[in-house]
Amino acid sequence: MERPILFFCLLFLPLVAFAQPIAVADQTFRIDGTHEFAYAFAEGDQIDLMIHLIAGRQLKSVELLQYPDRMLFRSYELDTLLHKTITAPQTGLYILRLIESGLAKKICRFTITRTPTLPENAKLDTRVGWDWKTNGQYQIARRQVPAGKKTEVISLGGKVTVGAFKFGTQRATNAYQFALPPHTKQWAYCISVGQATQEVRRKDAEKLTSTMKLGAAKMIGYEPTSALAVYALGMAIDLSLPSAGEDVEYALVDGANLPNFINGKAYDTFIYQPAVSSDVQRRYSPLEGSFYFGLRNKNWLDDIDVTLDIEAVTETPLFTEEMYLEPLRP
Repeated sequence: MERPILFFCLLFLPLVAFAQPIAVADQTFRIDGTHEFAYAFAEGDQIDLMIHLIAGRQLKSVELLQYPDRMLFRSYELDTLLHKTITAPQTGLYILRLIESGLAKKICRFTITRTPTLPENAKLDTRVGWDWKTNGQYQIARRQVPAGKKTEVISLGGKVTVGAFKFGTQRATNAYQFALPPHTKQWAYCISVGQATQEVRRKDAEKLTSTMKLGAAKMIGYEPTSALAVYALGMAIDLSLPSAGEDVEYALVDGANLPNFINGKAYDTFIYQPAVSSDVQRRYSPLEGSFYFGLRNKNWLDDIDVTLDIEAVTETPLFTEEMYLEPLRP
């Protein structure tokens, strides 16, 4: 009989015991007469109220009401300090009322926190942004609000063959097209030709292993699958590449400039390299759309295989549902 009870407790604890207090208000002011403060609370909220009379003696009364007139707590003749926890019976509008009479100067500070006990009520905007005294009619609404970002690394690589010039009998150009995914923040690429690709792959695996041993995955909050992905994420990592072997001329262009590159005419490019057997770059532009690596083979006789590894870092906005109060039209 003990195990089922323990299991029940473990299910219940995350909802109550592990909930963290959320700050609602912290105000210090000179009190004279009646002061009222309006807040929204959700059903089951543990409202923690702390009132401290910093200067002067005695407040006439302290009241917490569920609007319009349901009294939840009242205290008379507060001397110096009051600490009270009240459970919100329903989701709605609540009023903290502080009343003072007399001529002596009094300075008061109060703090309020809420501890949700129901998971569906955890996200709540406690602010009341309208004149509730002239319009006390409201409804409970929900909306999507930002809740952080999700970081991912997306691979876009591939391979393309670039024909040889063949003494002018064929065009020695080709292109590799890729589309950057939505919410791309930055990206990196590695170009390698022929046998250099194997050396690039070997060094990448070595660098990834050594980087992970240093705990880099914990630093960036993501477990990359290649050293190029680590580099794309913005970490300082040595990606020195082999320079021997066949080479290729390349340019990063958009669709409008690709035909000019292919036909040997003037074109605009984001980056141009005249002759590399391998090359690695990190890019912060462009970040949206489809683009091309225009490739030109300088070999007169032999075709070349060009491998392109591309790692795009995306930051996708995340949203969560938040509850709030909104006034009804009178």
